[in-house]
Amino acid sequence: MRLIGKILLGLLSVVGFLTLLAVGLSIYALSNFRGSTPAMPVSGRAVLAIDLDDNFVEGTSGRRIEGFGLRSQVSLHDTLLAIKRAKSDSHIVGIKANLSEQSLGLAQIQEVREAVADFRTSGKPAFLYSETIGEGSGALPGYYLASGFGTIWVQPSGTVGIAGIGTEEFFLKKLLDRLGLKGSFVARKEFKSAPETFTATSMSPANREAMTALIGSWFEQITSGIAADRKIEPAAVKALVDKGPLLASEALEGKLIDHLGYRDEFDAHVKSELKGANEVTLSRYIGAEMVAKQTSSRKRVAVVHAVGEIDRAKDKGGELIPSGGVHAERTSRAIRKAADDKNIAAILLRVDSPGGSYVASDTIWREIIKAKEKNKPVIVSMGNLAASGGYFIAMPADRIFADGATITGSIGVFSGKVVIEGALAKLEIGHEQVTVGESAGMFSATRDFSPRDLARLNQMLDATYADFTGKAAQGRGKTAAEIEEVARGRVWSGADAAKNGLVDEVGGFIRALDYVKTRIGLQADDQVTLVPFPTPQQPWLTLFQSLEDDDLPLTALGFLQTLRWFETRLAPFKAMMEAATSEGHQLRMEPISAK
Repeated sequence: MRLIGKILLGLLSVVGFLTLLAVGLSIYALSNFRGSTPAMPVSGRAVLAIDLDDNFVEGTSGRRIEGFGLRSQVSLHDTLLAIKRAKSDSHIVGIKANLSEQSLGLAQIQEVREAVADFRTSGKPAFLYSETIGEGSGALPGYYLASGFGTIWVQPSGTVGIAGIGTEEFFLKKLLDRLGLKGSFVARKEFKSAPETFTATSMSPANREAMTALIGSWFEQITSGIAADRKIEPAAVKALVDKGPLLASEALEGKLIDHLGYRDEFDAHVKSELKGANEVTLSRYIGAEMVAKQTSSRKRVAVVHAVGEIDRAKDKGGELIPSGGVHAERTSRAIRKAADDKNIAAILLRVDSPGGSYVASDTIWREIIKAKEKNKPVIVSMGNLAASGGYFIAMPADRIFADGATITGSIGVFSGKVVIEGALAKLEIGHEQVTVGESAGMFSATRDFSPRDLARLNQMLDATYADFTGKAAQGRGKTAAEIEEVARGRVWSGADAAKNGLVDEVGGFIRALDYVKTRIGLQADDQVTLVPFPTPQQPWLTLFQSLEDDDLPLTALGFLQTLRWFETRLAPFKAMMEAATSEGHQLRMEPISAK
C-alpha cells in the first residue's frame, strides 16, 4: 500500500506540474496570439509612445523562455527600425517618450538620438517627459538622450543631473598580498591594462593616457551634441555641467528643458499639440503587421548578433534558461548558414562584446572570411563595446560602422593566473604535486610561473599578438607598422577609431543597414527583409528540446520523458503556436509603409 501511495503521489505531482505548464503556455499563447490577419494595425492619427526606461536588449529576443516571462523584451534594433518607420508612416503624427532611469549604454543612446533626429526631419514633433533625470546622482548620459527630443518636460521637484563623467578603477594588489595571493600576468602590450587590477596599486601611465583620451572624447561628443540640439553655445553647456547637477528650475533657466510640469500636464500638452491622436505603444507598433503584402523581389539580409563575452562553450539550443555570451559554435554556424543561403543578399553582424577566448574569436573570424569568399557582403555595426575579441571578429568585415562612443580596439592579449600559494601557507594547508614533464603544473594556481614558464608564456603571447595584428592589418588594408601605432592593447572611442582607420564610418545600426542596401543594389529607403540567424526558437519547441537535453528539474524529468511521443500527436497545435507567436520573433520588414 505504501508503494502504491508513493506512485499515486508522484503521479499527482506530475499532473500538477503539467497543469501549471499548460496554463502558463495557454496564457503565453493568448497574450501573443494575433491570428492570421494584421494585428491591430495603426489607423487614424496616432502618437508613438516610447518608454526609454525599458531595458532594450541587444540581439533577437524570444528564442527561449526568458526568465519564464510571458512577454519578450523589445530589442534595440526593432526600436530603431520602428522610429524610422514612424517617420514615413502617415498615421504617426508624433512621438512621446518617458525617461527617468534609462539603462542604455552611451553608444546605444547615440543610436536612439540619431533615429529621433531623423524622425524630426519629417516635421513631426517629439516630446519627452521625465519625473527626474537622475536623483541625487550624475546623469549626463541620461540628459544627453533627452536632449535629442524637441520638447522636454521635467517635474518641478525633479532634477537634471548633468555632471562631469569619469571612470573609476580598483586595484587589488595590496589586498591580495595581505591574503597571501598574487596576480601573475603577462600582457601585450603596455595599454592592455586589464591585469593591473591584480598586479598594480595605481593606474599605469599608459592606462591613464588611454582612459583620459576616451573619457575626453565622450565628453566632447556629449556636450557638442547637447549644444546643437538645444541651440546653446558649447561653452555654456560645459559651464552648466560644471555647475550641475541642477534643479529643474535651474535647468529651465539654462534652456536645457522647455517646461516644468507634472505628467498629467505633459499629457494634456501633447493632446493639445496633436489633436485627435490616439496613443500607440512601441511594443504594439513593432508587433503590428503594417505591410499590405510582401513581394518576392524584396531582398533579404541576415542579422547576426554577437553580444557578450566570446567563449568556446557548447551551445545547448533547447535550454529553458538562456546562457548569455557569444558561443563560437553557434555564431559560426549562423554565419555559415547565412553565407550558404542563396536567398540572403548580405550579412549584417551586430557586435557588442568585450572579447574573451582568442581561439573562439578566431573561429568566428574564419567564418566571416569564408562568407566573403562566397561573395556574401559582411557589414559590421558596433554597439557599446567592440574590444579585443569583439574587435577581432569585426575587423575582416567589408565595412565597419561604430557609434562615436563605441569602445573600440584593444588589439592585444594577456594571460596569467592568481597564485594561491601564499594563502595556503597562511592557512596551514599542505599540498603536494606529482608531475611528469618540465611544463607540468605551469597553469596551476598553487605555484607561480617559473623562469622557464614565463619564457614560454611570453613566446606564446608574442605569437598570438603577431597573429592578431597581422589579421588586423589584412582586414583594414594597413601595414604592420600602421596597425602597431593604434594597437598595443589601447582602446579608442568610435569617433577616434574612425580617424585612425580602425573603423570605416561613424554611425549606428540604421546607418549600417542603409549602407547594406546600397551594397546590394538598393536605395536607402527601399525595403528589405531582415532575417535573424540563428532562427529564434519558440518556447513550445524549447520545452521539447529541453526534454531531450535533460534541462528540466529531475522530479518531473523521468515521467515527462515517457510522454515524449506526445510531440508528434500535438504537431497541429504546435504549428498554431508557432503561427501565433512568430510575429515579433521571426522576420522584420524595413521600412513599413502606411496603408
